[in-house]
Amino acid sequence: MKVIYPEIDALFGVPQPEKWHPEIDTGVHTLMVLDQAVRLSSDAKVRFAALVHDLGKAATPPAEWPGHKGHEERSVALIEALSERLRLPNEYRDLSVIVARYHGNVHRAFELRPKTILGILEKTDALRRPERFAQALLACEADSRGRLGLEKIPYPQREYLQAARDAAAAIKPTPQDIAEHAGPQIAELLHARRLEAIAGLAVRIQPADNV
Repeated sequence: MKVIYPEIDALFGVPQPEKWHPEIDTGVHTLMVLDQAVRLSSDAKVRFAALVHDLGKAATPPAEWPGHKGHEERSVALIEALSERLRLPNEYRDLSVIVARYHGNVHRAFELRPKTILGILEKTDALRRPERFAQALLACEADSRGRLGLEKIPYPQREYLQAARDAAAAIKPTPQDIAEHAGPQIAELLHARRLEAIAGLAVRIQPADNV
């Protein structure tokens, strides 16, 4: 592992807050996440994204342990470098970058404003790439369950964000929109309607569903 995946090897011995990670060791967590990804999906891309989602924690200054503020973007940089070194297919790299960058937001899905959720959908190209977004949500679920004693916890965030994606994607320009508005104006209309659709979805979800 030190030779082929030094970025993963470096995770072992790096602590995380026990409150959120009873297993503490980031390397152990990573293997637990991979195990959950295998249980959830046979897709190698999902499994790889799960494996590398936390690479940036190895680059956290020890003085900041066990916290890892900003590890998401550090993970993205390491994933991009690893992908280039190993000449990985673009779809592996792109999915892994999405998971590394947004897994924290996905975990907090029920706390996010509709504007934030729509922003994530747009930045991940989820409306045009539904399969990749679904893969990302699976990897995030694996991350949530890849913790000691929490392997079987519910993960309603996946269903909620999938429903938000579907609600937004269902909003299309009408013939009247096309006849009466220019391209930028149509984009603004769609954006507003999608926000409304996501907001309506959030209202229908009861607090008891927030696990």
